[in-house]
Amino acid sequence: MVLADAAARSDMIGSEDVALLLSTQRPGEVWEGNLLIHLLVLHALSRLPGNATIVRDGIRTALLHQRDDGGVPFVTDTDTWTAVTAGLALRTAGAPCDSLDRIAQHVQRLQHPGGGWSYTDHARLADTDCTTVALEFLHASDPHAYRNPVQSGIKALLSVRGGDGGFPTYAGTPSEACMTAAVINVLATQGSRYQHVIDEAMAFLAGSQKPDGSFPPGWSDSRLHTLFRAHLATRPFTTGRAPVVRERIVRLVRSIQNEDGGWGKGDGAPSDAISTAYGLIVAAGLPDHLPAVRAAEYLLSQQYSDGRIDAPPDMVGPRPLPYHVPVLSDAFLLLSWAHLTRRVTP
Repeated sequence: MVLADAAARSDMIGSEDVALLLSTQRPGEVWEGNLLIHLLVLHALSRLPGNATIVRDGIRTALLHQRDDGGVPFVTDTDTWTAVTAGLALRTAGAPCDSLDRIAQHVQRLQHPGGGWSYTDHARLADTDCTTVALEFLHASDPHAYRNPVQSGIKALLSVRGGDGGFPTYAGTPSEACMTAAVINVLATQGSRYQHVIDEAMAFLAGSQKPDGSFPPGWSDSRLHTLFRAHLATRPFTTGRAPVVRERIVRLVRSIQNEDGGWGKGDGAPSDAISTAYGLIVAAGLPDHLPAVRAAEYLLSQQYSDGRIDAPPDMVGPRPLPYHVPVLSDAFLLLSWAHLTRRVTP
């Protein structure tokens, strides 16, 4: 609608388009928790007569989320995504059980009636990324106590499965390597029950892998993100396509490690802490300990006395726009240390 107005082609704007955008506007509520879309909708509606009150109300709603520094975030929050990611990292690292139980109960309460999870409790549309990590965390917490929510979540994942055997972020969108790897990680916790689904998903993953071992971009602008998730997805399997996918990942990860022991986001990029954390998860599973030792030394050189490690933003959404939630970096960094610790002390 914005483009049609700019091109003086109001004839291209249909009543159904207007009705769709109007349906997202409720005073005090940001549709799906997405302020970027909320503001784009206001730009579109402001170009049409009769919408002045709706636009004013929408502006007031957006300003409710203005931060102390004057800026406005692109979403209201990512609280569910950060909870499941931090929960899995803490579980893997052996955090106190009482804290983990509180997180698990909170995550269970956030599950949608359809079985999935969204990045925030303000969104109704479930996504594969949050759902898979939530399921991994709940299964690791107590596979018996959380059996029903886990099975409901797996059913939700299977409902969005693509005809190509892969899995998308959202229902009806193209399958993605990173999301497919994430689903394999969840299904692998269920024994051989979903082996046929895993086999087809692994075939999609293998078909998505480039000759150099990398994958198409996902929801991170560091190519190491999909690499570590795909590596974990292939690790339990010794037959079929998995060993080939894994071998290519290992070869690539080893070849692109920088002289300082870290990894960068892409070709020729300087080392950064978050890419190195992703690389360390792969390196921690290698027979040769040297890549992991070098990566650990790099990360230790970046750590402050209070435990913080400076890590640049790497999550992107809408792709390729970067966003920064510091606790996400902390969670992935902790996850990498947990994998290394398990290598050192099984």
